[in-house]
Amino acid sequence: MNNIILVAFLLSISSATIAQSIIVTGHIIDDKNKRKLDEVEVSVFDLSVDGQIITTQSTNLGNYIIEVPEPGTYMVRLMRQAYYDLETIITVDSDTKTKDLMMTRLPGYEFEGTVRERLSFKNGELGKELKNLKIEIYNNTTDKKIVSIEDDPKNTFKANFERGNHYTILLRKKGYFAKRIEVYVDIEGCILCFEGLGSNYSPEIEYELTDINQRGSLISDIPMKKIIQDEAITLENIYYDYDKSYIRKDARPALENLVKILRRNPIVIELSSHTDSRGKDEYNMTLSQKRAQAAVDYIISRGIKEKRITAKGYGESQLVNECSNGSKCTEAEHQKNRRTEFKVTAFLEESTFDNKSLRDIILSEKEAGKKSQESILILDK
Repeated sequence: MNNIILVAFLLSISSATIAQSIIVTGHIIDDKNKRKLDEVEVSVFDLSVDGQIITTQSTNLGNYIIEVPEPGTYMVRLMRQAYYDLETIITVDSDTKTKDLMMTRLPGYEFEGTVRERLSFKNGELGKELKNLKIEIYNNTTDKKIVSIEDDPKNTFKANFERGNHYTILLRKKGYFAKRIEVYVDIEGCILCFEGLGSNYSPEIEYELTDINQRGSLISDIPMKKIIQDEAITLENIYYDYDKSYIRKDARPALENLVKILRRNPIVIELSSHTDSRGKDEYNMTLSQKRAQAAVDYIISRGIKEKRITAKGYGESQLVNECSNGSKCTEAEHQKNRRTEFKVTAFLEESTFDNKSLRDIILSEKEAGKKSQESILILDK
């Protein structure tokens, strides 16, 4: 009998406690444009119990729902990318049902990137969304890491880019070419410049800029190309003087891009040169081999190990159109056959690239910068 009375007493206490709990709902809102903010981390602390944390949650479409154990005074902390952290005191009584809270944007641009597979280097067509990436963002101006995510389960990520800063974004996923993007915000003559993203994927303004272009929200697709062994990839803007094989200065930017690809990916490649059908077959084969070797020599001079790249001249043996010997073709049609390509032939299993942080990569690049400049000066002589 006594046990029954005790159980009944405990249940009455529990029921009373439950009855005292209060549900508070509301919205987290941008104080300028009144937009509801998603992905705000909302934490609630009980000030009557030495600031003990009660709950932490993330807003969904700007909405939050919190439960406090009883009427009283609580501290709510709000945290979100691109906004100032906010700590505010709220008083809750039995009549409290809803409270909207305002957050203030940081100066700069909130960037949201969606990573998708690039189907071809030849056009801007995109395929499926990619997840489980390693994502790093580094502020070169302040020498600080601002984002570092391992095996991100989402296909999107966000960052706040403040004015007067240079950022580097590095995305890595096994089996894909690493993607590196340089972002300049109101620095070096750029109001907002993205290098490495590609002209087909320029960020779009999602929300109107305010406060004399001090704030804005941008969205963009970010393409990543799957590495397909033995797939030929054309290097654009590689030009040679007629009947010559040396590397012209205007060909260096394209070769520098290939150097970057090799530095960022554990791959072995073949670099090939192709001619059109005009001229003798044997001569074209020899000329294309010399041109391919000249390009390879330049890349090796930039610090790429010789074992990672080989030169191959194909002459006119792999035409991409019908302009074979004796055919009547325009100069533009012949130009399509005069190309430089590379293809991945193997992978470096012992590579340490994936284990290096973006900060370590950037610092090592700075140390190697002087040596690289010296090698270019030698080539210019």
